[in-house]
Amino acid sequence: MYPLSVDQRTAQGEQFRQAKQQLESKLKTIASFYSSPHAEAHTGPPNCERCNTKRRRITEAYYDFYLTNTPWDAADPSLRADLDKTFNNPQGDRLDHMHKIVQSVVREHIRHDLCSPDPADDVDTFNYKQVGAEMFRQDRDTKEILNCYTEAQLKTIRDPNIVEFIRASEAANTPDQRAQTYINYYCRLTTTDTPQQKNFKSKYARMFEQLMPRDVVVTAMRKEAEELQASKLSDLEHRLGELQMAQSAHLKAKARKAEKDKMIHAREASPRYVSCSVEECPLDINVTSEEVIECGICEWLSRKGGKGSHFYYCSVEHAEEDFDNHERREHQCSMGSRCLYSSGMSPAGDSSSDDTELCGICIDCEDHEVVSYFCSDQCYQKNLEAHRDEVHYGRDIPNTARHLDECAVAEELEAI
Repeated sequence: MYPLSVDQRTAQGEQFRQAKQQLESKLKTIASFYSSPHAEAHTGPPNCERCNTKRRRITEAYYDFYLTNTPWDAADPSLRADLDKTFNNPQGDRLDHMHKIVQSVVREHIRHDLCSPDPADDVDTFNYKQVGAEMFRQDRDTKEILNCYTEAQLKTIRDPNIVEFIRASEAANTPDQRAQTYINYYCRLTTTDTPQQKNFKSKYARMFEQLMPRDVVVTAMRKEAEELQASKLSDLEHRLGELQMAQSAHLKAKARKAEKDKMIHAREASPRYVSCSVEECPLDINVTSEEVIECGICEWLSRKGGKGSHFYYCSVEHAEEDFDNHERREHQCSMGSRCLYSSGMSPAGDSSSDDTELCGICIDCEDHEVVSYFCSDQCYQKNLEAHRDEVHYGRDIPNTARHLDECAVAEELEAI
C-alpha cells in the first residue's frame, strides 16, 4: 500500500469531520425527540419499550458511522464481522461492545501507519517510532501516544519553518485556512527575493487561493522550478564551455609563445659563426661574442634602420686592411655623381688627409624611417635641397626636431 499524499490525508480528515458532524446531528435529533412530548411514555425503566427503541436508534447511528469511517483494511478482517455480529445481537450492551471493536481497529491502524519501520528512516525517526510502538504495547491512551509521537517528531526537524507549517496544518479546519497555511509556507515573500522569484510565488499563491489541491499546485511548482534550474544550468554549462575553450586557446597561445621564446633564446644563446669579411681569410668568427669586431658604420646604420649587411673581422688588422675597399663598396655617398667629393678627394680637399669630417645620415630620412647615407656634413649641406626634392617631396616633415644637433650625431659617430 502506497503512503497517502497530503491531499489524500486532508480529504480523509475532512470526510471524517463531516461524518462526525452527521453522527452528532443524528444523536442530537434522537435526544431532542425523546425529550419532547411526542415520544411515547415510559412503561417501566430501564428496559421499557421507549428506552429500548431509543438505544436501538443510537446504536444504529453509531453502526452506520463506524461502518463507513473506520479503516478496516489496516486491521484484522474478522473485526468487521464482529461488528456486524454485535450489532445484530439483541442481547447485552451492543453499543459498548461496538465502541471497543472500533477502538481496537483504530489503534491498530494508527500503530501500523505511524510506527512501521522503513528502510529510509534515519536514526531519530527509527527511535521515536520504537518509542511509539512500545507505548502501544503498554496499552497507553491513544491521545497520549499521538501527542508524544508528534512532539518527538517535531524535535528532529531542524527547520523552524517546517515545524510552524506542521502545527498550522494541524490547526487548520477549513479549506481557506489550509490554503493560507500553504501560502505562508510555499509562497512567503522575503526581502531577498528577485523579481522572478516574486512573480513565481505570486502565481502559485493565487492558485492556492482558488482552493486548488495542494498536491497539484506543489507538483506544478516543483516542475517549473526544475525547468528553470535546468535552463540556468544549461546556460552555465554553455558559458563554462566557452570559458574552457577560451582558456584552452589562451594556454595554447601561451605555450606557442613560450616555445618561440625558448627557440629565440636558444638561438641567441648558441654561438653563430660567419666568415671573416676579408675574402682571403679562412677564419670563422663567433658573432654572438661580446668582443666581435664589426664595421662601426654598418652597425650604426643598422641601428638607424638601414637594410645593409654586417661586416665582421677576425682581427683589428683585417678590419683596417679592408677599410678602404669596404668604404668604396658599401658606404658610397647617397648623392652619387653629385657628391661633393665624387672625384675621389677627401672632404678636406686632400684624398690623403686624416683630418676629415665625419660622415652621417639625413635626419629627415630618419623621421620617415629610411636611411640616406652621406659621406660628410659638407656634402649633406650642399645637396640638401636636391635630396629633399628627390626623397622627401610632398612629405609632412615636422618643423620641430627637423634638424637634430649635428654635434650629437658627430659625437655618436666619434664613439664608433
